[in-house]
Amino acid sequence: MRAVQGPIGTRGFGVFEVDLRAAELRKHGIRIKLQEQPFQILSLLLERPGDVVSREELREKLWPAHTFVDFDRSLNKAMTKLRAALGDSADSPRYVETIPRHGYRFLAPVYVPHGDPSHVKTLGPEAAGKFSATGENHVSREETRARFGIADFGTHIRKGRVYGLVAMVAIAAATVFVSIRVLQTVASGTSSAVSPRRSVAVLGFTNLSGDPQEAWLSTAFSDWLTTELTAGEQVRAIPAESVARMKMELSMPDVDGLGKESLVRIRKNLGTDFVIAGSYARLGRKPEDQIRLDLRLQDTQTGETIGAISEAGTETQLLDIVSRAGQHLRDRLGVRAVTREEAAEVAIALPTKSETARLYSEGLAKLRSFDALRARNLLQRAVEVEPSYALSHAALATAWAQLGYDENARTEAKKAFDLSSNLSRAERLLVEARYHETSGEWDKAAGIYRALFEFFPDNLEYGLVLANAEYRANKWKDALDTLTALQTLPAPLRDDPRIGLAEGDAAMPLGDTKRAEAALVSAEQKARASGASLLVAKAMFARAWLFENLGRLDEADKLVHGARDLYLAAHDQRGVADAETGEAIGLMFRGDYFSARQRYQEALAIHQNIGNKHSVAGEFDNLGEISLFLGDVRGALQKYQEALQTYQEVRDENGVALAKIGLGDALYSQGKLPEARKMYEESIKTCLLNGDRDREAVALLGLGRVLREQGDFQTAWQRVVRARNVFQEVGDRTPEARAELHLSQLLLDRNENGEAVKSIQRAENLLAKTASPRDDATAKTLLAQTLMASGKLAEAKENISQAIRFAEHSHDMDISLMSWVTASRIDAISPNPAQRKEAEKRLNALILQAKAAEFIYAALEARLALGEMELNSTNPTAGRGHLDTLRKEAASQGFHLIVQRAAVLEHSPKQALLDQPN
Repeated sequence: MRAVQGPIGTRGFGVFEVDLRAAELRKHGIRIKLQEQPFQILSLLLERPGDVVSREELREKLWPAHTFVDFDRSLNKAMTKLRAALGDSADSPRYVETIPRHGYRFLAPVYVPHGDPSHVKTLGPEAAGKFSATGENHVSREETRARFGIADFGTHIRKGRVYGLVAMVAIAAATVFVSIRVLQTVASGTSSAVSPRRSVAVLGFTNLSGDPQEAWLSTAFSDWLTTELTAGEQVRAIPAESVARMKMELSMPDVDGLGKESLVRIRKNLGTDFVIAGSYARLGRKPEDQIRLDLRLQDTQTGETIGAISEAGTETQLLDIVSRAGQHLRDRLGVRAVTREEAAEVAIALPTKSETARLYSEGLAKLRSFDALRARNLLQRAVEVEPSYALSHAALATAWAQLGYDENARTEAKKAFDLSSNLSRAERLLVEARYHETSGEWDKAAGIYRALFEFFPDNLEYGLVLANAEYRANKWKDALDTLTALQTLPAPLRDDPRIGLAEGDAAMPLGDTKRAEAALVSAEQKARASGASLLVAKAMFARAWLFENLGRLDEADKLVHGARDLYLAAHDQRGVADAETGEAIGLMFRGDYFSARQRYQEALAIHQNIGNKHSVAGEFDNLGEISLFLGDVRGALQKYQEALQTYQEVRDENGVALAKIGLGDALYSQGKLPEARKMYEESIKTCLLNGDRDREAVALLGLGRVLREQGDFQTAWQRVVRARNVFQEVGDRTPEARAELHLSQLLLDRNENGEAVKSIQRAENLLAKTASPRDDATAKTLLAQTLMASGKLAEAKENISQAIRFAEHSHDMDISLMSWVTASRIDAISPNPAQRKEAEKRLNALILQAKAAEFIYAALEARLALGEMELNSTNPTAGRGHLDTLRKEAASQGFHLIVQRAAVLEHSPKQALLDQPN
């Protein structure tokens, strides 16, 4: 391989240019920071593209012999920085290849741009002749096919890059973030450095033949045209998923052309500069008959039609139809033709079979219309037809994820990653990032998204997926800093409602509810202004969730109902189901368990109908919780078991951990402490492996409750404190209050009433900022116990009356039993004999009720209170006999705290009467 001739000047490769005089690396005119030694290595490699530059040569030129340095380490570090700047990979190199034990080779063709005084010739790997960045030597699709041995469409189709698809695969759960360098540029007030490329949205094509078997061509033509137009990265494509959302929101079917009013609406919704729409028709029934594609390129600002293009060809020439149409469109947009390298990138990333293209396109269309179940079936067939096509696996991973099959999604994402070597560098990185997402490796995914966004600072989609990855990694403060920077980008990027949605998400875990509310209100306003009704619904639903946690239930109800109406109008069944669940949560907060159960059941039916297994499991878990509240322990066990089985079916380990917490709660109610402890401990183990700290903390609370009953105060205290600390860190106030109540219960067990009161007060302060009457009832019950121990019976009665009122309103079995046991204890020390007799009668009834409902721990508590009363009555012998029987039964079931407390009562009944908590 001969070196590039000429004096030192500027060299180009791919989308990069290197100014050797100024020692600068640029991409799309944007300077990429590169330290001196990595830049010198790049300069040496560019002098001899295709040749091996040995490690010894690099040592002699960059690290002279007299310099004392760890050469191997320094060289490896410099190469890592160089690859990072280029977005390259040592495992699948696009620019710099490592030759083991020898050196490095520069792979890409190198050119000298026109106008540079060093311009003489271009030589590089696979170069059949020189080509320039201006595209003067455009390479036809036919020539590319011939050079790379790619067959025609009729028997083998090799489909081009579907940029929108891979972006969709990575953006499936998008929310927040941006690159460090862009953050520094934007935050310093120089956002003008980010000059957005012109944007184009391909809206789809009308099937004039009316044959539903030809409908897939609309998706295929759209994606292929997007591929053609984005080759060379001079224009920015609006993701196909955003286009699909817009068409649903604006009720806009595929049309040949659009009026100015429609173009204005589209511009507001998508922020796009140009749109492409049109129609296609098969002019006959035979394979050799012509297929005609008519399209228009329209300016959304002026309403003008910039170009009307028609192309035709046979079924075997579909890609050529798109290629020729793409060339005309590039001309109209003033975009240079694709270079040889870019044409090669497009060509080698295509599927080889027409059946693959059809199934793949049909699957994408279903994904974009919220039909993940049918999308999965189509994409599975596409994978069977052509197992080596990476993007089918990537799309199938998204379908599995939307259906809740996390392990299946991870498996398909891994296959896509393993098969991604033929994709462009950007697409390979997106596929790799998606694989890390499905594996829960959010930091790794964020690193990839950060690099992509640094290279494409005007690509908001990359910023949003980076944000999501950072958010999922619990880096909320960084998220807010990033979103502040995103909001300083040029319009219309900074006005995207999704930025506000992400800001609301990031602010809530930090407890900054004012910022969260302001961000969500702004997001809703911007979404309404752009006609993005589904984003309006998302903003309303997010704000409803915030209001529910703040106790603003009436406002939350209105927002949930409004979001549900919007989801219904858009035929988004999953959104409707989520709204039903949101309404159920609000009803549960109010203590209206029966209505909440009905809403959960309605949501479950929708999720079952659309095949969303993950959400099906979630609704089973919700129904289990409601059943337990209502005193149906067996029904709760059944629902939790169904949730567990469904989570296991979709291989969702975090879901399995959640279901085991529910099972632990139900087993605890039944008095099966060893089984309950096992469920909690297994859940904690899973959460530790998966890094789910919030759920781990919930399991720790359950375990602490079991350890308390088993008499292990010290370990119970440690577990509950650990849980409280986690809730404090993540800013989750209601669970933090619950942890405080658990601690106050443990303090009461130790007769540390003063500290218990402080703990209860801390819990009440937290609950005052939320809406959780159930937790408030628990706090009132515990406070009544401390007041009773202090002899403040009137205040104790007032507090326990409030707890009882909630229990009667909600039919909450647990709160009802424990509040009435406490009320009976208070009446038992009343000077009024009638009250004492009524308390004894009530305790006998509570014992029967608790046993019938299988709330065994509550039955034991009621029996302990009854024995206490008998000891201090005219029949202490009966009381001792009762307590002796209770101790034996409690010991056999592992309730050692009950055993200890019964022993204390027998030893000193009158003092114990005042000291006994619950």
